[in-house]
Amino acid sequence: MHGISDEMQKQLEENMSKIKHKIVVMSGKGGVGKSTVSTNIAFGLAMAGKKVGLLDADLHGPNIPLMLGIEGTKLEDLSKPFQLNNNLFVVSLSFYMRSSDDPIIWRGPAKIGAIKQMLGEVIWGELDYLVVDLPPGTGDEPLTIAQELGLGEADGSVIVTTPQDVAILDSRKSVKFSKLVNMPILGIVENMSGFVCPHCGERIDIFKQGGGEKAAQELGVELLTKIPMTPGIVHAGDDGKPFIFNNKGTEVEIMKELVDKIINKVEIDKKIETTEKESDKKMGNILKIAFPTNDRINVEEHFGHCKEFVIFEVEDAKVINKTFVTPPPHEPGVIPRFLGEQGADVIITGGMGQKAIDIFKSQNIDVILGARGTVEDNLKTYLEGELYSTASACNHDHDHNHSCNH
Repeated sequence: MHGISDEMQKQLEENMSKIKHKIVVMSGKGGVGKSTVSTNIAFGLAMAGKKVGLLDADLHGPNIPLMLGIEGTKLEDLSKPFQLNNNLFVVSLSFYMRSSDDPIIWRGPAKIGAIKQMLGEVIWGELDYLVVDLPPGTGDEPLTIAQELGLGEADGSVIVTTPQDVAILDSRKSVKFSKLVNMPILGIVENMSGFVCPHCGERIDIFKQGGGEKAAQELGVELLTKIPMTPGIVHAGDDGKPFIFNNKGTEVEIMKELVDKIINKVEIDKKIETTEKESDKKMGNILKIAFPTNDRINVEEHFGHCKEFVIFEVEDAKVINKTFVTPPPHEPGVIPRFLGEQGADVIITGGMGQKAIDIFKSQNIDVILGARGTVEDNLKTYLEGELYSTASACNHDHDHNHSCNH
């Protein structure tokens, strides 16, 4: 598993476009129970009737198969995930290794290639959710996942920590990492949050208490839940039976509430936010429309090659302001995020690849393709309601000089 071809990149983009929601589970350090949380979230979503893919992207410690009772499985058809039940599909590097005891001794490029292959060469199909169990830290693997999930709008990260200060310090890094790559943060899960003796009922805070809550408050993110330590959770992981399934008690209810919160955040809250934004536009609030240009007069066909963007602020179909902004150097995902920071609602340009379209959509920016001629003429036509996309997405993004057939 090394590198990635253009064909594989195209397949990766196609795969991601068929997945409605994508979330990553990450941690700043190892040993905090991230894989346990990932497994139970994915299984809980499947129990809720969602069609779920679970990607074990922790290349150095692929433990998901053990926790699902499928350790030692070897896939004959490497293009298909392992189907655990009607709703849950799993991919792990351990499926492709000769022995679970073999260490992975790879440098960064090889690891990046492996992750892209598991996202791109495996045919995931139509999914409601893809849950990605990331390796600990903020290195190559998390960065690759964050960038590639941006193809179809990553819904956010769940950050797992334990209550002690050293884990909280590392979880702060995960929060900042998510913000730096413009990945929404769904919240923090404080795992191993106290131990309740099964005999006397006394609670013992082995790893202190309140650390996850403190970090969430300081960083302005939600504390999703606190999961206590219990022998049942430990045995469930070792026995390959997710704790959220076929168990009862407070801890199971906590995990089910976590899954419900994720569904609400990803599906309901996001839908409300989108509806409110569309409603604001209809009520006459200011609409920002961006055009790429090289001469301040004509629309530049390749948005990534423009010298400036002209942004019109429009209220009740009338232009109330016009500004020119210089974009940062063109790299994948940078310009969509830049225009998102400018508050743009629409970009009107000549052509664009599907990858770029998806990233613009992740910034809640509508894309109109096929524009030709002057900026002013295209703006007038758009405001009159007569400008629609007259071109399909190009086969590739405009990172290189080439023309598209429109």
